[in-house]
Amino acid sequence: MGFQDVLSSVKEKSRSSPAKPKSDTPSSGPQFRAGAAELPPPAMHNLGEEIRLMVQSRPFESGFTSAAPFLCASLGAWPGYWLFRGMDYHTYRAHIPLPIYIRQTYYQAKLVQLCIILAGTFTVLRKNRRLRWMSTMEVGAGQGK
Repeated sequence: MGFQDVLSSVKEKSRSSPAKPKSDTPSSGPQFRAGAAELPPPAMHNLGEEIRLMVQSRPFESGFTSAAPFLCASLGAWPGYWLFRGMDYHTYRAHIPLPIYIRQTYYQAKLVQLCIILAGTFTVLRKNRRLRWMSTMEVGAGQGK
């Protein structure tokens, strides 16, 4: 069964299904008639606004500034380590098969990258003890007084 068959069966089902009467739609019910009170829209959690406020805060900016060198080093560590191990393969090719050497290189490069990121995380957290990724405490602090 291909995509065209599925598409044609969906078209057939949509053509053969009876049209719903207009009175079944939610906008024509008794609560939406003229003179009835309209319901307020549901309150939505605006995650985008919270992320924008977090990213534009001073603690996040200082944390990102102190982590930037580690992020750049992490981006360069992966290809650099692969290049180093590729140039060094000639010393191991006599006793280590290529697939095993590639697998070792992959895990070692991941370990180097993880160590760099952990060092950056440790540095950021050590420099910015009050760094909060979600500043919920600051929002509610002024409301109780």
